[in-house]
Amino acid sequence: MIKRLINRLTTRKRARVSKPVFIIGCARSGTTLLFELLSSNSKLIATDGYPDGEDHVGWIEHGKAIISGLGSPNIDRGRTGYHYCLPMNEIDADPSVRAAMHDYYIQHVLRGSVRQRVLNKCPHLSNKLRYVREIFPDAKFVHIVRDYVAVVSSLRRMMEEQSQQLLYWPGADDACLWILPAPKDIDRTTAFRNNKSIYPGGGTIALADYWNRTNLNIVAQLADTPDQLLTVRYEDLCGDPGTTLREICDFCELPRFREIPKAKFNRPIESNLNEKHIREFGDQVAARLRAQSAKACDAFGYTPR
Repeated sequence: MIKRLINRLTTRKRARVSKPVFIIGCARSGTTLLFELLSSNSKLIATDGYPDGEDHVGWIEHGKAIISGLGSPNIDRGRTGYHYCLPMNEIDADPSVRAAMHDYYIQHVLRGSVRQRVLNKCPHLSNKLRYVREIFPDAKFVHIVRDYVAVVSSLRRMMEEQSQQLLYWPGADDACLWILPAPKDIDRTTAFRNNKSIYPGGGTIALADYWNRTNLNIVAQLADTPDQLLTVRYEDLCGDPGTTLREICDFCELPRFREIPKAKFNRPIESNLNEKHIREFGDQVAARLRAQSAKACDAFGYTPR
């Protein structure tokens, strides 16, 4: 309480960002789709930093965030930030970090238009929400969750394009995926087939654990300010975008859309999408995925398949 008061007094005379909106969730859960849709709102100005608006560099340089992210396979071997992605909280957001992030957003995102609001999506902030909230105390967080089968399947396909990289899962409740360089001249799948924390290799089950723990931890981090967190499902956004976007706009105190905005990658969800994904794994792995994800499935209204 005293620390927050000191922070407010320190930054009282500085221009401040008001009620930024952050889209969070597991990778491959629809954060990009939702980001593109909300970018059309007249009150929001979206971040545009690499990759795809997540603005890892902005968060790392100005917010001192410990982020490990995947980018284009042709740029920096497909990695941004650090090799590790660590949890962060209030302690990590000292007055200098808070001032730097407000200044950065006002000058480089809002371009001085403080009546507008910032929109940012970054899955790698999903284990850093109390840190983000300390910087932006009136922030709104929109958490998008997608069926675990689709997320795990999509992560696997994504890694096929990242031949130079490995995913490492620490397996803690507040963890995020680490991006590690693969040793040269090896077969990643064969070399790490007995390591259940690394993908490609033996870590398919770890990807489901990432989905389970990350989504539950998002809710846990903001349990003391539930009015700042809204959870929506990817399937609902695709199936009934009008209703879902109205709910999000009302929660974020934004004007409603007069018509459903267009998004570059917006395609209707296939009714049998999850069934198609589960067939990729085989019965034994599918059974372990179901067991791994049962708790979070129950929390977010999914039926383990």
